[in-house]
Amino acid sequence: MSTSKERLAAARALLAANPLIMRTVGRAMRDSAAEIAPLLPQQYRLLNVIGRRPRTLGAIARIQGVTPATATTLVNTLVSRGWVKREHDTEDRRRVVVTLTDQGTKVLAVSQRVAETAMSDLLEPLTTDQLARLVDGLSVLSDLS
Repeated sequence: MSTSKERLAAARALLAANPLIMRTVGRAMRDSAAEIAPLLPQQYRLLNVIGRRPRTLGAIARIQGVTPATATTLVNTLVSRGWVKREHDTEDRRRVVVTLTDQGTKVLAVSQRVAETAMSDLLEPLTTDQLARLVDGLSVLSDLS
């Protein structure tokens, strides 16, 4: 079991790395505008969330950490671009779920490749051992979600 001091040190390290990650991904998305339509990091994250499985607006708001009104605005933007669509839930017709369109699936695949390439380039100076440790640590974190 970890101590609160160890958890705090890990939290600080993650928070310190996050701006670099977001800058790198954001820059890559802007630089790749010729490949994909302009895509903000928040839109990329939302496409990833919806790409894992269809989501309700309430679930999107919770996952993205925004209000339902903001989630609606984000989804409306993606709908207007043809990347997602709203559909009635097959089990409960009162519920509306948001799903990727074929175009949204393509945009997500291209943006994922762009982000992965940018992050791979950022990690180029690391040794094989450092990369292995990073992957191990991030795998533990990914398992929490």
